[in-house]
Amino acid sequence: MVKRTARKGTKKPRKRGTANRFPLIEMAIGKRTKAELIEIVMKMAKSHAAVARELEDQLDIEKPVDLLVADVSSAIDRATDFDEREVNYNFDVDWQAYADARKGLRKLVDLGYLDDAKLLALKLMRDGSYQVECSDEGLMTDDIEDCLRPVIRAVQTSGGADADEWAKEMQKADRVGFICEHELAELRNKP
Repeated sequence: MVKRTARKGTKKPRKRGTANRFPLIEMAIGKRTKAELIEIVMKMAKSHAAVARELEDQLDIEKPVDLLVADVSSAIDRATDFDEREVNYNFDVDWQAYADARKGLRKLVDLGYLDDAKLLALKLMRDGSYQVECSDEGLMTDDIEDCLRPVIRAVQTSGGADADEWAKEMQKADRVGFICEHELAELRNKP
């Protein structure tokens, strides 16, 4: 049996998990000019939609309505997206996208763009109820209802002849038949 000895100059293995990158990043940032930092942040925002959304939230940016509508539509797409190969399973859900959709729909209602909010609510009902139908437990039902309720309340408040028609479209788009069923039935029965 040959006994091996450590070679001269061999380093001991490092302990894992002790390095911290954030002080290094902080030092590097401190050495940059304001213009360089803006360029870095903008490059990151253009490459990563999540970074752009976070910046918009942190900087409290007031978006024009057409951008707000596009963002809500995108949030609905992200929220209701799932892999159809995972039907009848508890698939991953983008809960932040549901929060973004809820916030955006509420903002549209608050700004008085109810027609846009109604169209987006119809899209959410159609796509969200399909997601509920295809999932194992329908865990996203409450989030969908939380998104839709401000729009339903605004339609109820505004009334008008098209309130009944919109509620009927919403019920028709509901593939599972129970999302906001009481609120929509009440809206249809309102004189």
